[in-house]
Amino acid sequence: MMDELIDIINENGNIIGSKLKSKAHRDGDWHRGAHVWIVKDEKIMLQKRSASKDFFPNRFDVSCAGHVKSGENYADAMARELKEELNLSINKDELINLGERKQISIIKEKQLISREIIRIFLLELKLPKFVKPDKDEISEIIFFDSKELRDMISRKPELFVDDKDYFFDTIVKIEAFFDSKYRA
Repeated sequence: MMDELIDIINENGNIIGSKLKSKAHRDGDWHRGAHVWIVKDEKIMLQKRSASKDFFPNRFDVSCAGHVKSGENYADAMARELKEELNLSINKDELINLGERKQISIIKEKQLISREIIRIFLLELKLPKFVKPDKDEISEIIFFDSKELRDMISRKPELFVDDKDYFFDTIVKIEAFFDSKYRA
């Protein structure tokens, strides 16, 4: 995995320095992340993280996620990550801001801790766009309708990254988006 320079922030999101990502995870420093939930035809796309990932290998996660590099903003980071992970080029105006969330992930056996303030985006795919996952990052992608996804998280939580509340909260926001756009 490539190490990269990221900004270190305080709990309020203010930049207080910079550090290599590996050292930030070793030291448990707060930093910025960006997530996008991709939807197409009212279905939610999830990625299955590759076996080589430090955090939550072989588990389902948001459509695309990544760290915000030092000097980069959230939308630029998301556009870069979409290109790197899914070979998907977008106009940043296509990203719909769903808010921010603090997230802490701990991998005790690897002595890693990730403390992130994540900006969450929604991206609606329209033809002719399609995705081609980077196999070093993602082993597969699957589209779920929201009910099916809720049921699967409840029945088989071990298949997903740890923050199930985040998934349930975001599914509600995505359903509200569908309701306002398609059922208003």
